[in-house]
Amino acid sequence: MPGEEIITAVTLFNRLLSAIGLIREKQKERNGRVDKALYALYTALNETKAYVSSLDSGAERDKIRELSIAKLWQDASVPIRKVDLKLAERCFDKGSYWYEPEAWSQLMIHRKEIGLDQVIESTRELLMK
Repeated sequence: MPGEEIITAVTLFNRLLSAIGLIREKQKERNGRVDKALYALYTALNETKAYVSSLDSGAERDKIRELSIAKLWQDASVPIRKVDLKLAERCFDKGSYWYEPEAWSQLMIHRKEIGLDQVIESTRELLMK
């Protein structure tokens, strides 16, 4: 029965097209999540780099700015968790650091992998995915 075969083929073709559409939608959704995570991460990174640069140039510590940076890092951890859970944890820890930098030793910073260069490298890796 050629008519039934044609109907079956059309039905399968339509299902295949639907599946491809769903795959593309999921990819768009993932790309959107990655972009949102990267934007939050770059915001925290840029603000942190600017602040550290000002400190290196002799500026006094600014507790209000440090609290703002802490919030940026912890806010960034939220969208990043859907993309890279380990990096999200590191961002949260980076925020904790900025709430109380004097409580963190260089060893703790290194072990938690929250040094600025370490986080920049992880961000670069995420960007290339």
